[in-house]
Amino acid sequence: MRQTMFTLHKYCGLLLGAIIALIGLSGSLLVFDHALDEILTPQLQEPAQQPAAKLQQVLTAAKAAVPADAIATRIYLARQAGSPHTVRFNGPPPANARLEVSVGPSTAQVLAVREWGYYPMSWLYRFHYTLLSGHNGEIVVGIMGLVLLFFSISGVILWWPRRRGRWHQALRINRQASTTRFFWDLHRVIGVASVPVLSLCAITGIAMIFPKPTAAIINSVAPITSKPSYTVSPQGQQLPLDSLLANAKAAVPNSEIKRIFLPQQAQHSLRLSANFTGEPWTNHGASSIWLNPYTGVVLGTWDASQAPIGNSILTWVFPLHNADALGLAGRILWLLVGTLPAFLFFTGTYLWWRKWSRRRSVKH
Repeated sequence: MRQTMFTLHKYCGLLLGAIIALIGLSGSLLVFDHALDEILTPQLQEPAQQPAAKLQQVLTAAKAAVPADAIATRIYLARQAGSPHTVRFNGPPPANARLEVSVGPSTAQVLAVREWGYYPMSWLYRFHYTLLSGHNGEIVVGIMGLVLLFFSISGVILWWPRRRGRWHQALRINRQASTTRFFWDLHRVIGVASVPVLSLCAITGIAMIFPKPTAAIINSVAPITSKPSYTVSPQGQQLPLDSLLANAKAAVPNSEIKRIFLPQQAQHSLRLSANFTGEPWTNHGASSIWLNPYTGVVLGTWDASQAPIGNSILTWVFPLHNADALGLAGRILWLLVGTLPAFLFFTGTYLWWRKWSRRRSVKH
Protein backbone atom coordinates (compact mmCIF):
# COMPACT_ATOMS: atom_id res chain seq x y z
CA MET A 1 0.00 0.00 0.00
CA ARG A 2 2.80 2.40 0.90
CA GLN A 3 4.59 1.76 -2.41
CA THR A 4 1.36 2.24 -4.37
CA MET A 5 0.69 5.47 -2.51
CA PHE A 6 4.23 6.67 -3.23
CA THR A 7 3.86 5.92 -6.95
CA LEU A 8 0.52 7.74 -7.17
CA HIS A 9 1.86 10.69 -5.16
CA LYS A 10 4.91 10.96 -7.40
CA TYR A 11 3.33 10.68 -10.83
CA CYS A 12 0.22 12.68 -10.01
CA GLY A 13 2.59 15.38 -8.78
CA LEU A 14 4.64 15.30 -11.98
CA LEU A 15 1.57 15.32 -14.22
CA LEU A 16 -0.70 17.72 -12.35
CA GLY A 17 1.57 19.60 -9.96
CA ALA A 18 2.24 22.48 -12.36
CA ILE A 19 -1.49 23.23 -12.72
CA ILE A 20 -2.00 23.18 -8.95
CA ALA A 21 1.08 25.38 -8.53
CA LEU A 22 -0.33 28.00 -10.92
CA ILE A 23 -3.72 27.91 -9.20
CA GLY A 24 -1.97 28.39 -5.86
CA LEU A 25 0.21 31.27 -7.06
CA SER A 26 -2.75 33.09 -8.59
CA GLY A 27 -4.73 32.59 -5.38
CA SER A 28 -1.81 33.92 -3.40
CA LEU A 29 -1.96 37.24 -5.26
CA LEU A 30 -5.75 37.40 -5.08
CA VAL A 31 -5.59 37.64 -1.28
CA PHE A 32 -4.73 41.31 -1.87
CA ASP A 33 -6.62 41.70 -5.14
CA HIS A 34 -8.21 45.11 -4.51
CA ALA A 35 -5.03 46.67 -3.18
CA LEU A 36 -3.05 45.35 -6.16
CA ASP A 37 -5.75 46.50 -8.56
CA GLU A 38 -5.46 50.06 -7.28
CA ILE A 39 -1.67 49.91 -7.58
CA LEU A 40 -1.88 48.62 -11.16
CA THR A 41 -4.60 51.17 -12.03
CA PRO A 42 -3.63 54.40 -10.21
CA GLN A 43 -6.58 56.35 -11.63
CA LEU A 44 -8.87 54.34 -9.33
CA GLN A 45 -7.51 56.18 -6.30
CA GLU A 46 -9.15 59.45 -5.33
CA PRO A 47 -8.08 61.61 -2.39
CA ALA A 48 -10.63 61.29 0.40
CA GLN A 49 -12.82 64.37 0.60
CA GLN A 50 -15.77 65.46 2.67
CA PRO A 51 -18.64 65.38 2.21
CA ALA A 52 -19.05 62.20 0.17
CA ALA A 53 -21.17 62.30 -2.96
CA LYS A 54 -24.65 60.83 -2.84
CA LEU A 55 -24.88 57.23 -4.01
CA GLN A 56 -27.67 58.13 -6.39
CA GLN A 57 -25.24 60.54 -8.09
CA VAL A 58 -22.67 57.74 -8.28
CA LEU A 59 -25.17 55.43 -9.97
CA THR A 60 -26.30 58.16 -12.39
CA ALA A 61 -22.70 58.93 -13.38
CA ALA A 62 -21.96 55.23 -13.93
CA LYS A 63 -25.04 54.76 -16.13
CA ALA A 64 -23.96 57.70 -18.29
CA ALA A 65 -20.59 56.01 -18.93
CA VAL A 66 -21.95 52.77 -20.46
CA PRO A 67 -24.30 51.96 -23.36
CA ALA A 68 -27.90 52.96 -22.68
CA ASP A 69 -29.12 49.35 -22.79
CA ALA A 70 -26.59 48.11 -20.20
CA ILE A 71 -28.33 47.05 -16.99
CA ALA A 72 -26.96 48.03 -13.58
CA THR A 73 -27.01 44.97 -11.30
CA ARG A 74 -25.04 45.89 -8.18
CA ILE A 75 -22.84 48.45 -6.48
CA TYR A 76 -19.70 47.54 -4.55
CA LEU A 77 -19.18 50.28 -2.00
CA ALA A 78 -15.69 51.70 -1.45
CA ARG A 79 -13.65 49.44 0.81
CA GLN A 80 -11.66 52.25 2.38
CA ALA A 81 -10.93 55.95 2.10
CA GLY A 82 -9.58 56.75 -1.37
CA SER A 83 -11.00 53.59 -2.96
CA PRO A 84 -13.78 53.89 -5.57
CA HIS A 85 -17.36 52.73 -5.60
CA THR A 86 -17.80 50.16 -8.38
CA VAL A 87 -21.03 49.71 -10.31
CA ARG A 88 -21.46 46.40 -12.15
CA PHE A 89 -23.49 46.25 -15.40
CA ASN A 90 -24.66 43.48 -17.67
CA GLY A 91 -23.68 44.78 -21.08
CA PRO A 92 -25.98 44.63 -24.11
CA PRO A 93 -26.15 41.54 -26.35
CA PRO A 94 -24.59 39.85 -28.19
CA ALA A 95 -21.42 40.33 -26.13
CA ASN A 96 -23.22 40.52 -22.74
CA ALA A 97 -19.99 41.80 -21.25
CA ARG A 98 -19.76 42.38 -17.51
CA LEU A 99 -18.86 46.05 -17.31
CA GLU A 100 -17.48 47.70 -14.19
CA VAL A 101 -17.58 51.46 -13.74
CA SER A 102 -15.38 52.82 -10.96
CA VAL A 103 -16.68 56.12 -9.57
CA GLY A 104 -15.01 58.48 -7.09
CA PRO A 105 -16.94 58.42 -3.79
CA SER A 106 -16.34 62.12 -3.16
CA THR A 107 -16.73 63.63 -6.61
CA ALA A 108 -19.05 61.11 -8.31
CA GLN A 109 -16.67 61.32 -11.28
CA VAL A 110 -16.14 58.23 -13.42
CA LEU A 111 -12.58 57.04 -12.90
CA ALA A 112 -12.51 53.96 -15.13
CA VAL A 113 -14.77 51.77 -17.27
CA ARG A 114 -13.50 48.19 -17.58
CA GLU A 115 -14.73 44.76 -18.59
CA TRP A 116 -14.56 42.26 -15.75
CA GLY A 117 -12.32 39.32 -16.51
CA TYR A 118 -9.99 41.26 -18.79
CA TYR A 119 -8.24 43.82 -16.61
CA PRO A 120 -5.23 42.31 -14.74
CA MET A 121 -6.64 41.29 -11.34
CA SER A 122 -9.99 40.14 -12.70
CA TRP A 123 -8.13 38.17 -15.40
CA LEU A 124 -6.13 36.53 -12.61
CA TYR A 125 -9.35 35.78 -10.71
CA ARG A 126 -10.84 34.21 -13.83
CA PHE A 127 -7.68 32.15 -14.30
CA HIS A 128 -7.74 31.04 -10.67
CA TYR A 129 -11.17 29.47 -10.79
CA THR A 130 -11.67 28.59 -14.49
CA LEU A 131 -8.15 28.42 -16.01
CA LEU A 132 -9.63 30.84 -18.61
CA SER A 133 -11.71 27.93 -19.95
CA GLY A 134 -15.24 28.67 -18.77
CA HIS A 135 -17.33 26.03 -17.04
CA ASN A 136 -15.12 23.14 -18.15
CA GLY A 137 -12.09 24.88 -16.67
CA GLU A 138 -14.03 25.44 -13.46
CA ILE A 139 -14.63 21.68 -13.21
CA VAL A 140 -10.92 21.04 -13.77
CA VAL A 141 -10.06 23.46 -10.95
CA GLY A 142 -12.46 21.60 -8.66
CA ILE A 143 -10.80 18.31 -9.56
CA MET A 144 -7.41 19.87 -8.86
CA GLY A 145 -8.73 20.69 -5.39
CA LEU A 146 -9.49 17.00 -4.90
CA VAL A 147 -6.02 16.13 -6.15
CA LEU A 148 -4.47 18.59 -3.69
CA LEU A 149 -6.47 16.92 -0.93
CA PHE A 150 -5.10 13.56 -2.09
CA PHE A 151 -1.55 14.96 -1.98
CA SER A 152 -2.13 16.09 1.60
CA ILE A 153 -3.43 12.70 2.75
CA SER A 154 -0.88 10.61 0.84
CA GLY A 155 1.93 12.94 1.94
CA VAL A 156 1.09 12.39 5.61
CA ILE A 157 0.93 8.61 5.08
CA LEU A 158 4.33 8.58 3.36
CA TRP A 159 5.87 10.87 5.97
CA TRP A 160 4.53 8.95 8.99
CA PRO A 161 7.46 7.28 10.81
CA ARG A 162 7.44 3.51 10.46
CA ARG A 163 8.96 3.02 13.89
CA ARG A 164 8.21 4.56 17.23
CA GLY A 165 10.63 7.15 18.51
CA ARG A 166 11.49 8.44 15.03
CA TRP A 167 9.42 11.64 15.26
CA HIS A 168 12.44 13.87 15.73
CA GLN A 169 14.05 12.44 12.61
CA ALA A 170 10.82 12.74 10.65
CA LEU A 171 10.69 16.48 11.40
CA ARG A 172 14.39 17.15 10.88
CA ILE A 173 15.96 19.09 8.00
CA ASN A 174 19.63 18.15 7.69
CA ARG A 175 21.43 21.21 6.33
CA GLN A 176 24.75 19.38 6.21
CA ALA A 177 23.47 16.62 3.92
CA SER A 178 23.79 16.46 0.14
CA THR A 179 21.65 18.72 -2.03
CA THR A 180 19.34 15.85 -2.89
CA ARG A 181 18.89 14.86 0.75
CA PHE A 182 18.36 18.48 1.75
CA PHE A 183 15.59 18.90 -0.84
CA TRP A 184 14.07 15.59 0.27
CA ASP A 185 13.93 16.81 3.87
CA LEU A 186 12.46 20.17 2.78
CA HIS A 187 9.78 18.50 0.67
CA ARG A 188 8.87 16.11 3.48
CA VAL A 189 8.83 18.49 6.43
CA ILE A 190 7.34 21.56 4.73
CA GLY A 191 4.82 19.34 2.96
CA VAL A 192 3.52 17.76 6.15
CA ALA A 193 3.57 21.09 8.03
CA SER A 194 1.45 22.71 5.33
CA VAL A 195 -1.18 19.96 5.28
CA PRO A 196 -3.70 21.75 7.58
CA VAL A 197 -3.74 25.03 5.63
CA LEU A 198 -3.49 23.46 2.17
CA SER A 199 -6.30 21.04 3.06
CA LEU A 200 -8.44 23.94 4.25
CA CYS A 201 -7.82 25.84 1.00
CA ALA A 202 -8.57 22.71 -1.02
CA ILE A 203 -11.81 21.90 0.84
CA THR A 204 -13.15 25.46 0.67
CA GLY A 205 -12.18 25.71 -2.99
CA ILE A 206 -13.96 22.44 -3.78
CA ALA A 207 -17.02 23.69 -1.91
CA MET A 208 -17.17 26.83 -4.04
CA ILE A 209 -16.69 24.98 -7.33
CA PHE A 210 -19.29 22.34 -6.46
CA PRO A 211 -21.83 24.28 -4.34
CA LYS A 212 -24.84 21.99 -4.85
CA PRO A 213 -23.15 18.71 -3.84
CA THR A 214 -21.49 20.55 -0.94
CA ALA A 215 -24.82 21.92 0.27
CA ALA A 216 -26.41 18.48 -0.06
CA ILE A 217 -23.66 16.88 2.05
CA ILE A 218 -23.87 19.56 4.74
CA ASN A 219 -27.66 19.48 4.73
CA SER A 220 -27.58 15.74 5.43
CA VAL A 221 -25.92 16.36 8.80
CA ALA A 222 -26.79 20.00 9.56
CA PRO A 223 -30.00 21.30 7.98
CA ILE A 224 -29.74 24.36 5.75
CA THR A 225 -32.50 26.96 5.75
CA SER A 226 -33.33 28.88 2.59
CA LYS A 227 -32.87 32.62 2.83
CA PRO A 228 -36.06 34.69 2.50
CA SER A 229 -37.05 36.41 -0.71
CA TYR A 230 -39.38 39.36 -1.11
CA THR A 231 -41.43 40.83 -3.91
CA VAL A 232 -43.11 44.24 -3.91
CA SER A 233 -45.92 46.05 -5.69
CA PRO A 234 -44.60 48.81 -7.97
CA GLN A 235 -45.66 52.22 -6.70
CA GLY A 236 -44.38 54.91 -9.00
CA GLN A 237 -40.72 55.95 -8.83
CA GLN A 238 -38.13 54.15 -6.72
CA LEU A 239 -36.65 56.16 -3.85
CA PRO A 240 -33.06 57.46 -4.07
CA LEU A 241 -30.45 54.97 -2.89
CA ASP A 242 -29.34 57.27 -0.09
CA SER A 243 -32.81 57.29 1.45
CA LEU A 244 -33.02 53.51 1.24
CA LEU A 245 -29.63 53.07 2.92
CA ALA A 246 -30.62 55.53 5.65
CA ASN A 247 -33.69 53.41 6.39
CA ALA A 248 -31.56 50.27 6.52
CA LYS A 249 -29.11 51.87 8.94
CA ALA A 250 -31.99 52.99 11.13
CA ALA A 251 -33.33 49.44 11.23
CA VAL A 252 -29.90 47.82 11.83
CA PRO A 253 -27.77 50.63 13.33
CA ASN A 254 -24.49 48.74 13.66
CA SER A 255 -24.56 47.27 10.17
CA GLU A 256 -21.85 48.08 7.63
CA ILE A 257 -23.21 48.00 4.09
CA LYS A 258 -20.87 46.33 1.59
CA ARG A 259 -22.89 45.81 -1.59
CA ILE A 260 -26.18 46.96 -3.06
CA PHE A 261 -28.06 44.51 -5.26
CA LEU A 262 -30.33 46.57 -7.48
CA PRO A 263 -33.84 45.40 -8.45
CA GLN A 264 -33.84 43.87 -11.92
CA GLN A 265 -37.60 43.89 -12.34
CA ALA A 266 -40.36 46.21 -11.11
CA GLN A 267 -41.55 43.71 -8.48
CA HIS A 268 -38.11 42.93 -7.11
CA SER A 269 -36.94 44.16 -3.71
CA LEU A 270 -33.59 45.84 -3.14
CA ARG A 271 -31.08 43.79 -1.16
CA LEU A 272 -28.16 45.11 0.81
CA SER A 273 -25.22 42.85 1.64
CA ALA A 274 -23.84 43.85 5.03
CA ASN A 275 -21.65 42.97 7.98
CA PHE A 276 -23.59 42.93 11.24
CA THR A 277 -22.00 43.39 14.66
CA GLY A 278 -19.73 40.52 15.65
CA GLU A 279 -19.10 39.11 12.19
CA PRO A 280 -15.39 38.18 11.93
CA TRP A 281 -14.81 39.05 8.28
CA THR A 282 -14.08 42.45 6.78
CA ASN A 283 -15.63 42.46 3.31
CA HIS A 284 -17.69 39.29 3.01
CA GLY A 285 -21.07 40.88 3.70
CA ALA A 286 -22.78 37.62 4.70
CA SER A 287 -25.82 39.27 6.28
CA SER A 288 -28.62 40.90 4.29
CA ILE A 289 -31.28 43.62 4.53
CA TRP A 290 -34.20 43.73 2.10
CA LEU A 291 -36.12 46.94 1.37
CA ASN A 292 -39.09 47.99 -0.69
CA PRO A 293 -37.42 50.34 -3.22
CA TYR A 294 -40.65 52.34 -3.64
CA THR A 295 -41.51 52.99 0.01
CA GLY A 296 -38.22 52.41 1.81
CA VAL A 297 -39.83 49.91 4.21
CA VAL A 298 -37.44 47.26 5.54
CA LEU A 299 -38.96 43.94 4.50
CA GLY A 300 -36.63 41.63 6.39
CA THR A 301 -33.10 40.87 7.52
CA TRP A 302 -30.77 37.88 7.59
CA ASP A 303 -28.21 37.83 10.39
CA ALA A 304 -25.42 35.45 9.37
CA SER A 305 -24.25 35.08 12.98
CA GLN A 306 -27.70 33.77 13.98
CA ALA A 307 -28.17 31.43 11.03
CA PRO A 308 -28.58 27.64 11.45
CA ILE A 309 -25.34 25.69 11.66
CA GLY A 310 -25.61 24.36 8.11
CA ASN A 311 -25.91 27.90 6.74
CA SER A 312 -23.05 29.02 9.00
CA ILE A 313 -20.75 26.36 7.54
CA LEU A 314 -21.54 27.54 4.01
CA THR A 315 -21.11 31.18 5.06
CA TRP A 316 -17.58 30.51 6.29
CA VAL A 317 -16.41 28.85 3.06
CA PHE A 318 -15.52 31.97 1.05
CA PRO A 319 -14.02 34.15 3.82
CA LEU A 320 -11.82 31.25 4.89
CA HIS A 321 -10.70 30.54 1.34
CA ASN A 322 -9.62 34.15 0.71
CA ALA A 323 -8.56 34.82 4.35
CA ASP A 324 -11.12 37.63 4.81
CA ALA A 325 -12.05 36.05 8.15
CA LEU A 326 -8.44 35.83 9.32
CA GLY A 327 -7.37 39.47 9.44
CA LEU A 328 -4.18 40.98 8.02
CA ALA A 329 -1.96 38.32 9.62
CA GLY A 330 -4.11 35.62 8.04
CA ARG A 331 -3.93 37.30 4.65
CA ILE A 332 -0.14 37.41 4.83
CA LEU A 333 -0.11 33.74 5.86
CA TRP A 334 -2.39 32.85 2.93
CA LEU A 335 -0.11 34.84 0.61
CA LEU A 336 2.72 32.52 1.64
CA VAL A 337 0.55 29.40 1.63
CA GLY A 338 -0.35 30.02 -2.00
CA THR A 339 3.30 29.59 -2.98
CA LEU A 340 3.66 26.20 -1.25
CA PRO A 341 2.21 24.04 -4.08
CA ALA A 342 4.76 25.60 -6.44
CA PHE A 343 7.56 24.93 -3.93
CA LEU A 344 6.47 21.32 -3.42
CA PHE A 345 6.16 20.79 -7.17
CA PHE A 346 9.65 22.18 -7.72
CA THR A 347 11.30 20.09 -5.00
CA GLY A 348 9.35 16.96 -5.98
CA THR A 349 10.31 17.37 -9.64
CA TYR A 350 13.94 17.95 -8.70
CA LEU A 351 14.03 14.77 -6.63
CA TRP A 352 12.45 12.77 -9.43
CA TRP A 353 14.90 14.22 -11.99
CA ARG A 354 17.91 13.40 -9.81
CA LYS A 355 16.76 9.81 -9.39
CA TRP A 356 16.00 9.49 -13.10
CA SER A 357 19.43 10.91 -14.00
CA ARG A 358 21.22 8.43 -11.76
CA ARG A 359 19.37 5.48 -13.24
CA ARG A 360 20.13 6.70 -16.74
CA SER A 361 23.84 7.11 -15.98
CA VAL A 362 24.00 3.59 -14.51
CA LYS A 363 22.40 2.12 -17.64
CA HIS A 364 24.99 3.84 -19.82
